[in-house]
Amino acid sequence: MTQWHADIDSAKLSAGVKLTVLSQHHVVRVVTADTLSIEGPSGQRAEAVVLDRTGGAIRLMLDDQAFTLEILVDESLHSPPGDRSTVFSRQVWLTH
Repeated sequence: MTQWHADIDSAKLSAGVKLTVLSQHHVVRVVTADTLSIEGPSGQRAEAVVLDRTGGAIRLMLDDQAFTLEILVDESLHSPPGDRSTVFSRQVWLTH
C-alpha cells in the first residue's frame, strides 16, 4: 500500500474532473489499497482509498462515496531523475 499525492482541477471530485497523481522521485503506479491525498485548487485536502484497480480503471472511496476513474495519461517515466523537469512520473485520471 502506497500513499500518493493527487491534485484535482475542481473544488470537489465529481464526473468530468481530472485527477493527477505525480511524483518527483518514484514511478507512479496506483494500485488497489493505495491511498490518495487529494488536493483541490484552493488547497482543500481529502483522503481517498483505491478500492480496485483493473487495467486502465480505478474505483476509489472518498467521503463514503465511490467514484470510477479511467486513465487518460500514463507517463510512468516522464524524464530521468535529475533532469530539469519537475515531474519524474505522472498519471492523469478522468472521473466518471
